[in-house]
Amino acid sequence: MVSWSSLGRSFGVNLFKNHFKGSCNIQNVSFSTNKALCAGGHHKTFAMQPSRWQWHKFKDMFHYYVMVGLIPVSLIIFYSNVFIGPAQLTPIPEGYNPKHWEYYSHPITRFIARYIHNNPQQEYEKFMHFIDEEAQKIKLRALEKQILQKMGERSDYQAYYYRPMVNKYMRIEKKTGDELYERAGDNYKE
Repeated sequence: MVSWSSLGRSFGVNLFKNHFKGSCNIQNVSFSTNKALCAGGHHKTFAMQPSRWQWHKFKDMFHYYVMVGLIPVSLIIFYSNVFIGPAQLTPIPEGYNPKHWEYYSHPITRFIARYIHNNPQQEYEKFMHFIDEEAQKIKLRALEKQILQKMGERSDYQAYYYRPMVNKYMRIEKKTGDELYERAGDNYKE
């Protein structure tokens, strides 16, 4: 937006310079496009130029993020490398179980492993829990498929989630129908 307004201003100034050479009087006020505008004195002039707001905003934000982020992080890295240094490899004493962050040599990596990332054993347990839940879902889906298959073979229930009192009357009706079929045989319409 800033660049469009600056282009428009420069285009407008050039347009006036090309068409109006000299000065013109409108109601006893003289306008001139040949000389720079002066206010309060004859030697100070205000030159028209495009805005530099975007450039100044970029510089301000760049300096802000350098001061807030880059300098403190570089100081922490310098301090940890110079004053703390890498860990030394030593034999593990009897009866001591090392923590998971003690396997890293660099102090920043140890800090990240201790306070930011999860314990690898905890991640393993979470993954095993996920696998167990998926295995249980597979078993339940197989059982449901088997139930639906049996219901289709026997044709005695509409669905396995109906109440038992409805099933009781369905069994009685099926038994009565089978008895009538056995008495009448195949020629029951005659």
